[in-house]
Amino acid sequence: MRDVVVVDTSIAIKWVLQESDSDIAETMLIEWSSNGVVILAPALLTYEVTNALYKKARKGEITFETATEALTKVLLSGVALNFSQDSNLGRRAIELAHQFGLTATYDAHYLALAEREGCELWTADKRMWNSIRGKLTWVRWIGDYHSGED
Repeated sequence: MRDVVVVDTSIAIKWVLQESDSDIAETMLIEWSSNGVVILAPALLTYEVTNALYKKARKGEITFETATEALTKVLLSGVALNFSQDSNLGRRAIELAHQFGLTATYDAHYLALAEREGCELWTADKRMWNSIRGKLTWVRWIGDYHSGED
């Protein structure tokens, strides 16, 4: 396996907000960054993180100031955003979404990118995980992460 991982929005949000498993997500980020692992995500991550933070601010769970600060932290976290205009990635996202009964192709873009890069995709998205668990061995659940210090 190359020193590349793909992360989805559910992981990136945990880097900047206190949620269940945020401690694991922060450990992942620190260890990967320290060990030269390239953390990759489709450019879509920016829009999804922005939307998730905005929704939390609208619900009063966080302030709008916290939302904008958290967005900046995610964007400065070192994630390499993939702005690929490869139409095959979109086609593959459609195929994966259909294959696993996903309601939209957003999550499938992360799957397609990890598949193309030949690396693991890490997620904390229960709905997606439940759809693909045991079917794609390179998709990993946050709770299965084992720190290099363990």
